[in-house]
Amino acid sequence: MIAPSIATRMSAGRRSVGGFTLLEVLAAFVIFVLVFGGILETLSVAGRNSRRSADISAAAQWAQSKLDAVGVESPLEDGSESGRFDDRFRYRLEIRTFEPPVIEGAAQPAVAVDMFRIELIVTWEDGYREREQRFVTVRSRLKQGSV
Repeated sequence: MIAPSIATRMSAGRRSVGGFTLLEVLAAFVIFVLVFGGILETLSVAGRNSRRSADISAAAQWAQSKLDAVGVESPLEDGSESGRFDDRFRYRLEIRTFEPPVIEGAAQPAVAVDMFRIELIVTWEDGYREREQRFVTVRSRLKQGSV
């Protein structure tokens, strides 16, 4: 027969060797869910920002192409135009005569030029929202009958 002190030590040893308690497992699971949820949210926001950045870059490239053509492919004169770049991006172009402010005492330009303010608005659909980027520049051309 086993002595009582040995039996007591064996049963005490078995209880201390057991696994995690239910409370410890639940606490670990809650921490895992919170951390994993935070990581997924961060990745989701990063993906949206990346897509939005790519859309803005595409709009800027379309705008640069259109603004480069103004005054080259068509005459530089007051007016407006609208159209589509592709199935996603649209544009609205407005050209208006621009009168720069006159500064007293400043020398007047030696060459007579007409100035035009060119505004290009590029729009596209982003999910359920319409996004737009606005591009504004000033161009000049020699006045009719100059030089």
